[in-house]
Amino acid sequence: MAITIARIKTRTGYKYKAHVKQNGKNLKIKTFTRRADAKAWAKRIEADIELMESLGLKGAGLTLSQLVDEYVAKWTGKDPNQLSKANWWVNRIGHYKLVDITTSLVREQLNALAEEPCVRGDGLGKTQVLDRTPSPATLNRYRSTLSSMFKYAVGEGYMASNPVTKIPAKTLNNKIVRYLSDTERQDLLAACQKSSWQPLYRLVLLAMTTGMRKAELMNLRWSDIDFTRAVAMLATTKNGEPRHCPIVPIALDELKAVRKVGDSLVFPSMMIPTKPFEFRKHWFKALDEAGIEDFRFHDLRHTAASYMVMNGMSLYETATVLGHKDTQTTARYAHLSTEHIASATEKVMNSVFNTSRSK
Repeated sequence: MAITIARIKTRTGYKYKAHVKQNGKNLKIKTFTRRADAKAWAKRIEADIELMESLGLKGAGLTLSQLVDEYVAKWTGKDPNQLSKANWWVNRIGHYKLVDITTSLVREQLNALAEEPCVRGDGLGKTQVLDRTPSPATLNRYRSTLSSMFKYAVGEGYMASNPVTKIPAKTLNNKIVRYLSDTERQDLLAACQKSSWQPLYRLVLLAMTTGMRKAELMNLRWSDIDFTRAVAMLATTKNGEPRHCPIVPIALDELKAVRKVGDSLVFPSMMIPTKPFEFRKHWFKALDEAGIEDFRFHDLRHTAASYMVMNGMSLYETATVLGHKDTQTTARYAHLSTEHIASATEKVMNSVFNTSRSK
């Protein structure tokens, strides 16, 4: 390991470029206005690299961008949103060496993201800047994506520790659940029926009646559907546990009308049938035509769960249908059950006592 400090003349004076070399090759280069700062930085980098080598770590010269390439190549997940978040990190700090990525740097990037306006894409290259900033849940997903990659790096011996673990996840208010009112449901389904992409009505109906996640619907194949038992057999889910998802008659009839034999996707791309259709443009247009605001596709899952609870299903039964590993996640819908029971009780008692007074 060798350190050199080069003095560079500039218009305003001198700057000092620090080089950290190994076997004659530059590992790190950085320029400073003071020689003392350049030397201190180079010594610190040298110590970090020597520590990594003493621990048997292989990633002294690896950048985040290179790590992401390797991680993505081996990644077997099915959620394309995680890939987009990984690319976001590459765009922000992809040029950084793993040894230089600190907890404070990651926190700085997350804080900056929290102040940026959200951008909505239609999947076809067009974007729209929205008048809101990312939610705590969104920030947590970006944090989680980076943490997963660093966990992989630690496992591969590229890093000694994961700098993201020292950043706590944002607290979520899971008691606030956005679901469709009866009028909104009718308006949205009517708008979907008018869509130029005809399967949109079928997709949205299936989402709001089964509670299936977007990724589960996009990867659903005709061979996954048991039309006799009226269930979708989901082998790959978010929590890694396969489950059977009941399909109600109104949605099953829609599927039967276009039923295909074989292993093809239920919602395939028209250009590349082996890939799911990119429907965001049609989804946003349907929302606009229905006059529905502040509503995500994932909220159809909340809508299904809310309908289940409000119509008498227990939290355990709802959790089973949704694929929650425990009822703690489903507990966000508990107040809907309480409100529904209170309302039903009030109607019954009003009827009883009104009848009693009339006699």
